[in-house]
Amino acid sequence: MHYNTIIVGGGPAGLFTAQALAKKQKRVLLLERNKGAGKKLLISGAGQCNFTHAGDIEDFFNCYDDKAKFLKKALLAFDNKKTMRFFEEAGVAYTVFPNNKVFPKSMKSVDILNALLVQCQKSNVEMIYNELVNQISVYDKVFTVETATGKRYFSDQVVIATGGKSYAHMGSDGTGYLLAKHLGHRIIEPRPALTDVRLDENTFKVLSGVSVKQIEVTIWREQKKIQNYVGDLLFTHKGLSGPAIINSSRWMKSGDALQVNFLYPKSYENIKAYFASEVAKRGKEEIITFLKQFELPRTLYQALCQRISLDEHTTCAELSKKQREALVDQLTRCPFTIASLGGFHIAMVTAGGVHLKEVNPTTMESRKQKGLYFVGEVLDIDGDTGGYNIQAAFSTAALCADSIMQNKK
Repeated sequence: MHYNTIIVGGGPAGLFTAQALAKKQKRVLLLERNKGAGKKLLISGAGQCNFTHAGDIEDFFNCYDDKAKFLKKALLAFDNKKTMRFFEEAGVAYTVFPNNKVFPKSMKSVDILNALLVQCQKSNVEMIYNELVNQISVYDKVFTVETATGKRYFSDQVVIATGGKSYAHMGSDGTGYLLAKHLGHRIIEPRPALTDVRLDENTFKVLSGVSVKQIEVTIWREQKKIQNYVGDLLFTHKGLSGPAIINSSRWMKSGDALQVNFLYPKSYENIKAYFASEVAKRGKEEIITFLKQFELPRTLYQALCQRISLDEHTTCAELSKKQREALVDQLTRCPFTIASLGGFHIAMVTAGGVHLKEVNPTTMESRKQKGLYFVGEVLDIDGDTGGYNIQAAFSTAALCADSIMQNKK
């Protein structure tokens, strides 16, 4: 059977594209490999689904690293306000947290999924589950979509919305990259993003569950600065996590060196000069007491002292210059070595994907093959935590659907 458009993948990007297109096209087919749509969406935000962010749309452009330029047209065409209005009109009440994260009021991701499915149903989207697409070809402007069950479907346009490689057990195992590659597209090597890091060092295991506000983490590789990021840090029983680590993990590799400034925005030089003038004035005051002024967890001070073999009960008068400077170094340039990153099985999103230079950012259409479109995480885009990735899925989907309709006109 011949369709106007076939959409491959029933995640948020695929579902949003389908319902938007089907409101204006007669024959829209969505093929999903799982027995139901939105399997990964259901576990988003621990099952609560932070589906967008309520901040100024201009601030979004700081949350996608160097991919923001590609996303700008899509984000402006269908912004976070339109996303919130879409779900509100679909019957989903939402709540905005103090940090501007937006959740369904019920705090249940199934409400977001059901709203998308109802819109697809109302728009008469034809949906076929348990249908894994393993090949797409095109001849004389007609796409042939073949599946693992041996079926073949035909269409004028194809939208690939298969997601990345994170949570492969949910169906996003990188199939979309193979389809894109077969159609002539380059793939930026997929890697885990929005994940934690593992350390081999045992010193900080006792801090598991302890968090520190507004630290700066700097990533170094082969003695070259790669990137830095400011945010909250969380110690885990395996290593480091929290927004500062998770959001900067897109730049990290195993073996990279991290420097953490626990006293940001003060620098090593600031604190070194302060210690030099103040420690001498404190006399018999123990160093563990002196450190209280910086309002960090006591257990962190203890771990840092242990790391440089400094007795926390050493008095300020007894502290040598070498010990003093070593402590300043731990507080402002604390070094860690990444043993490994959390794998695709725990990474929230995938970095890498279909090369953005081969996709038109004003339409989401392939520059290699007319009538072929890409939306959502299958593209080489990844954003910070906080609803930015799902918003990118909705925005690219909306722009894609609008572009297809404009082309038909």
